[in-house]
Amino acid sequence: MPPFLFLSKIDLMKKQEKIQKLIKAANDLVSVSYEYGAYLKNPSAEKPKKVDCSSFIQHIFSRIGVELPRSSLLQAAKGKEIKNPADLSAGDLLFFEGVKGHYSHKLFPDKKIYIGHAAIYIGNNEIIHARESKKRVAKQKLSSLAKNKHFDIKLIKRIIS
Repeated sequence: MPPFLFLSKIDLMKKQEKIQKLIKAANDLVSVSYEYGAYLKNPSAEKPKKVDCSSFIQHIFSRIGVELPRSSLLQAAKGKEIKNPADLSAGDLLFFEGVKGHYSHKLFPDKKIYIGHAAIYIGNNEIIHARESKKRVAKQKLSSLAKNKHFDIKLIKRIIS
């Protein structure tokens, strides 16, 4: 077997391991309380008592050694954009307009994106996110978001590649 094929299989295994660890870290936080603006002094600490959508994302990625900024707007500026929702993969981040939003022309010069909420896709048509309306971290079917005008997906980003 040529060495470059062997390396790509190892890299693929490492990627899958990271994604599985990420999903486990997200599942471990299901039912943790939601608080808007929750700030984690140490994002890689074991289990926070309260999170909001972006501190939740920051925490679970820190658990696999990936540092992300605190705000969902800055998180949305990271990674590779996935333009086709059919290409959505476990571990991808979903960014929504939401009811509260932030915008920066410098980060997204070619489009107007107001980021108000973030979630992680865990596969099987499910996301995990910290929801203000539920006051906790929860799993939800992605298809159920289509009924809520506040959860219009504006951007999909792949951080683990």
